[in-house]
Amino acid sequence: MSSSPFVNSASWIWSAEGSHSAPAPRDASPSHYQVRMFRRTFRVADPAKAKLTVALSADSRYLFWCNGTFIGRGPAKGDVNHHFYDSFDLTPHLRKGRNVLAALVLDMSRVAHRPALLGPPCSVMTYTGGFVLEGALTTRGGKVIEDLRTDATWRVAVDKAHRFQNENTTFEGYLGYFEHRVSNLIPEDWQSVTFDDAKWSPAHVLFKAELLANRRDPASPYGLIPRMIPMLEEGEPAPFPDAYVNGGGEITPAWKNLLAKNRALTLPAGTKVDLVLDMGQLTTAFPHLVVSGGAGSTVRLTYAEALRLPWDTPGAKLLGKKQSLANLASHFADESTGWTFDRRGKVTGWCDIWEPSGRDETFEPLHWRAFRYVGLQITVGKKPLTLRAVQQRFTAYPYRVKAQFKSSDPALNKIWTVGLHTMRMCSHETFEDCPHYEQMQYAGDTMITSKLAMYTTGDYRLSRQALYHFDWSRLSDGLTQARYPSRLVQVIPAWSIHWITNLKDYVACTGDRATAADLVPGVRSVLDWYQRHTDASGLPAKMPFWNITDWCPWWPRGVVPGADTGPTCIHAAQYINALDEAAWLHRQLGQDARADAFAAEAAALRPKAHALFWSESEGLYFDRPGGPEVSQYGNAWAIVAGFAGERERAIIMRRFPTDPKLAPGSFFWMHTGFTALDKGGCYDDMPKHLGPWHESIGYGLSTFVEENSYWRSLCHAWSAHPVLEFQQRILGVTPAEPGFARVRIQPRRCGLAHASGSVCTPHGLIRVAWRVADGKFHLTVNLPTDLPTTVVVPDGRTREYSGRVINESYDLS
Repeated sequence: MSSSPFVNSASWIWSAEGSHSAPAPRDASPSHYQVRMFRRTFRVADPAKAKLTVALSADSRYLFWCNGTFIGRGPAKGDVNHHFYDSFDLTPHLRKGRNVLAALVLDMSRVAHRPALLGPPCSVMTYTGGFVLEGALTTRGGKVIEDLRTDATWRVAVDKAHRFQNENTTFEGYLGYFEHRVSNLIPEDWQSVTFDDAKWSPAHVLFKAELLANRRDPASPYGLIPRMIPMLEEGEPAPFPDAYVNGGGEITPAWKNLLAKNRALTLPAGTKVDLVLDMGQLTTAFPHLVVSGGAGSTVRLTYAEALRLPWDTPGAKLLGKKQSLANLASHFADESTGWTFDRRGKVTGWCDIWEPSGRDETFEPLHWRAFRYVGLQITVGKKPLTLRAVQQRFTAYPYRVKAQFKSSDPALNKIWTVGLHTMRMCSHETFEDCPHYEQMQYAGDTMITSKLAMYTTGDYRLSRQALYHFDWSRLSDGLTQARYPSRLVQVIPAWSIHWITNLKDYVACTGDRATAADLVPGVRSVLDWYQRHTDASGLPAKMPFWNITDWCPWWPRGVVPGADTGPTCIHAAQYINALDEAAWLHRQLGQDARADAFAAEAAALRPKAHALFWSESEGLYFDRPGGPEVSQYGNAWAIVAGFAGERERAIIMRRFPTDPKLAPGSFFWMHTGFTALDKGGCYDDMPKHLGPWHESIGYGLSTFVEENSYWRSLCHAWSAHPVLEFQQRILGVTPAEPGFARVRIQPRRCGLAHASGSVCTPHGLIRVAWRVADGKFHLTVNLPTDLPTTVVVPDGRTREYSGRVINESYDLS
């Protein structure tokens, strides 16, 4: 066998009907997906002398066991040509005598994704149902005892227990179908060694598996590549902190003992239960129910970020205000009700349905769910149902937050905590815009979440994978897709610009020039597309596709006025900024000629953009030539891209960003807005503009929302960016050279008396603490190693330091 997996070896397998088909209805999975169970038995004479490592993958998803022990689930999200495989060392799980490998595989390929209904998850890209495993039982010295690769020696059965449904779907089912599981149709202990699979059929061989790098004249549709990220964290079962009867009533002592102490509760035949389980904050988790008996019962679990109440409910505190939904993606919202945490509210949303078998069994959905509230409805059949545990198991990308922040303003400290929780809830196999509604990786959201994760955890793997995902998404005309992996193609030109920023931030943080070298050809492709969509001035104009830049409530679907007819200030500025970032990236790779060309083009376009959009009478930049529209986001970008000079910045700051004439933005625009405040010399005012974040916390939210209307996602990745402000500007820590080879520290006081915290770097944590006392600015910096460091002191002068500790006091300017 080859030392590398999937080299002229294992084959993809399925059941007898092969690919792109299904058995006759009486023999098929009665669902929108096809589901299969696979087994392979083998014998081990002496586990102490044996070794087994396997590599495996599936289309579309798998769950994998060895000798009845759950090993893992996957594969990680990629695309068909970049299809991830996972590797597991099964040696610790081997036992003397009979052993078994088992897998449950879901095929989502036969269902089209239709956003208005439900279908497969939009983020899971498929071709046909299949399972593949490479591995051999060997001696500890490597001699093959038994080859276990997938072929006709594996056994397969068609699952009939897993059905899938789209009940309660009202809009955009990006998550895919939820479950309806009929457990009495699941063979008991089918993953175990003792199960008899003699009546199962031999697996049907589809085609040879191939690594992406080895594809020549491929028989397989998949280019297999190794997983780029670790397995998701999956916690132990834990209680729901609170529960109540639907409508707000108290639960009984017996229910309290079940939920808090796992004391069994038996529900008599015919009992109906309607409870609400409350996590107290948003989480991403597997509901975990352990039961006995109860054949003929039905359990329904409905998931919600918040509850819904009519706007005129007496004494109720609702999020946001009643308004038209004409320009909003509202999902389970409607104009007559709003989101609330008032216990009188109703749980609305997608649901899982489970019919217990009557045996002792545990239920968890195959995929994690996002919720604060779970509506638990149970209808007991003709036999009693005993509940032994009603719990949940946390899951997310295994980030370990190492950075800290604390200041003299408790409100900022709370934003730090909620921002980090938002980041974690939006990080799984990919970064996600929102965990409850879409679970889609968007380049704009990822630009923020990725940087936040790098600075607070020092884990760069999910960030690197995201960069490759978008590079793989590239269309033939040069742009990356706006979201990826994705079954549906969506193109937002500005989101390709944000991908360039994401790459620049990644290289600055990590110093990983090898990844940069892989991806800068794609950067040039994006910029080439922009160059081909410019007018006579050289600025982007009348670009195709969806030209959203932010969810401004004044702009139809977030598209700035003038985008469909000519150049706009925002798109011009984003292009100029991207040229500068491309120049920086190419310079890091020693490609100075290309860097000079990009920088020269940016320099030439700045005065043209200024002349086209500046209004002397308004003292602002118009959104389009001649106006009359002006916006927060447009003026922020004019400053950030550098075509607002010192004079213009000073004039803009008289009205920016609070003037009511400026079209308002969502949480997203302020990521650029804070940088504009800094470049405009007004960054000390930054805390004054955190009102929307304070409002969210005041409403009782544990995560930050998508936009200020509160009509849809109550957990959105792009809204956590103040965390970066606290690290990069209040603490003042940024990389002066890629990988923090040289450090720059420039704390901003922002009216605070003191601040302290840390930033993750490839070298370790940089710790900063400062305080204002006795007319001086006292600064202490602890570096993980001897890094050259530039400190910008309060009066604007710079000082150079070496060594691991800086302990200085400076006069306040």
